[in-house]
Amino acid sequence: YLYAKFNSHKKAVNFASYFKTRFCRILVSAIKITQHSQDRVFRFVPLQDFTASSDIDWSTPIPEIDKQLYAKYGITEAEQKFIESMIKPME
Repeated sequence: YLYAKFNSHKKAVNFASYFKTRFCRILVSAIKITQHSQDRVFRFVPLQDFTASSDIDWSTPIPEIDKQLYAKYGITEAEQKFIESMIKPME
């Protein structure tokens, strides 16, 4: 289980959306080899701003959030295709 504390419901919902993205899940899968989720499996996952002033619009559908994250981190089309071939969508 992952535990995180937020001072607003909206930030918690945005955080949950982030963890549903293929972007986040491919980075976790690069290290995670068992069912256990020790904190080290999240070391490649960049922290995000989950507030309304974020550069990511967390209110959009998960595939759109992925596109924003790909653009933010300069993920190439080939890399996007690889990620999408390896990680199933999660809504």
